[in-house]
Amino acid sequence: MQITLVRHGKTQSNFAHRYQGRLDDPLCPQGIEELMQKKQNGLYPAADFVVCSPKKRCIQTAEIVCEQYEQLEQSGCVLIEDDLRETDFGDFEGKTHEELLCSPDYLQWLATEGEGVIPNGESKDQMRARSVPAFCRCVEKAIAEHKIAPMFVIHGGTMMAILSQFDSEGRSFYDFHVANGEGFRLMIPEDGWNPDARYPIYRLDGKIG
Repeated sequence: MQITLVRHGKTQSNFAHRYQGRLDDPLCPQGIEELMQKKQNGLYPAADFVVCSPKKRCIQTAEIVCEQYEQLEQSGCVLIEDDLRETDFGDFEGKTHEELLCSPDYLQWLATEGEGVIPNGESKDQMRARSVPAFCRCVEKAIAEHKIAPMFVIHGGTMMAILSQFDSEGRSFYDFHVANGEGFRLMIPEDGWNPDARYPIYRLDGKIG
């Protein structure tokens, strides 16, 4: 089985470098154009099962990058999983780094390298605690339905949490940061899926790291 994970395309908040977790921005025109170009260049493999975060930016991305999205949706092979949403950035939502530099709470969070709890939001560990089990549930559902090429269209944070959990090379959270519209392949061997195992992971664009 090959599991594809794709980070959603760009939104206006991405261009403005605003924290965007529970915000539900749609893709911006340039984000759509970039996804179309990547698709034309053959970046995205075929999928027989699609899992999305409930956010508009993820669902719109899936509709663009997955050739058979409409047919899969009609046949019940598109799953919306709420626990794969991005980190809730709480009081930091919609603000830029520069706008938050006067906030003691933000400076304290930066001092923890993003590990601390965000006021009225959640911590990286809290996000990981919901997103990794959600990923496992979805993989197991795809296996139960005899799928061999599931695609997850999610957020940068949730992707980094999931892949750092399952990487056979022991890479860290930020090693799995990619630009919007890019992603990874997680390879499951013939002997099957084991949520306690580690797996080979490769970038979709073939680059190392």
